[in-house]
Amino acid sequence: MQFETILIGSEGPVATITMNRPEALNALSAQVFQDLADGLRELATDRTIRVVVIRGAGDRAFVAGADIKEMADRDETTPEERNWTGMRVYDQIRHLPQPVIASVHGYALGGGMLLAMACDIRIAADTATFGYPEIKLGIFPGTGGTVLIDRLIGPGTARAICLTGEHFPAERAYQLGIVTHLVPAAELGAETARLAELMAGYSPVAVRELKNALNASMEMDFEAARAAEVAAHARCFVSNDRIEGMRAFVEKRSANFTGD
Repeated sequence: MQFETILIGSEGPVATITMNRPEALNALSAQVFQDLADGLRELATDRTIRVVVIRGAGDRAFVAGADIKEMADRDETTPEERNWTGMRVYDQIRHLPQPVIASVHGYALGGGMLLAMACDIRIAADTATFGYPEIKLGIFPGTGGTVLIDRLIGPGTARAICLTGEHFPAERAYQLGIVTHLVPAAELGAETARLAELMAGYSPVAVRELKNALNASMEMDFEAARAAEVAAHARCFVSNDRIEGMRAFVEKRSANFTGD
C-alpha cells in the first residue's frame, strides 16, 4: 500500500501505520486524513492482519496536531466538512475489527492526542508531551475531540485540559487514563511489539466482538449497550474460535485461532 503522507507495512500479523511527515511534526492535513481513511479501509478487510500499530516518523513527534498552515489558508465556509472528515477517520479507528495500538513519542498535541485516544491501547514514552492547545489559536478541539476526551477521562479534567490549553507530561496523561501504558523512551518499541504480539494471538472473532461491545458502551445508552453486548457475545459463542479456545484450555495446549 503506497500513500503520500503515511507508510503502511506489516510483519507477520501486525501492521504498522507510520505518520510520515516528520518535517511538519506529522501534522494532520486533509491529505493525511484521506490517506488514513484509505489505508484503514484496506486493513479492515485483511484477514492476515490481527493488530494495527500507529506511530510517528522522526524523533520529535507522534503527531503534533493539525496542519495549522493549511487551516489558516482554508475558506471559513469549510470547517464543518473538515470536522466530519476527521471524525469519520477516528470512527474508523475505533471500529476497526483489529485492536489498534498508539505508540507515542514526542509531541501528541491537539489532533495528535485525539488520534491516540481513538486507539484501543495507548503506549507512551515517559518523555512524550500531551495537550489540547487549540484555545490559543482562537478555536477549540474539533473533529469530536471534546466529546471523546470527556467520555474517556470525565468532564471535570476534560474541561480543564481544553480550556487551559496547557501541555502536560506523559506521567500526567498516564494518571488521567489518556495513556494506558507508560514506559521509558528506550523501551517504547519493545513494549509496543510485546503487546501487539500478545493480542495477535487472540481470537480475531473475540477481539472484533469485544470492540463492538466496548464501542456500544461508549456510544449507546445503558439498555441498548447491554443488548449490543449480549448480541456480540452470542456471535463469539457460535464461532469456531470459541470451540477451539475452550478445547485448547481443556487439553492444556495453545489455541490455534483462525478467525472463523
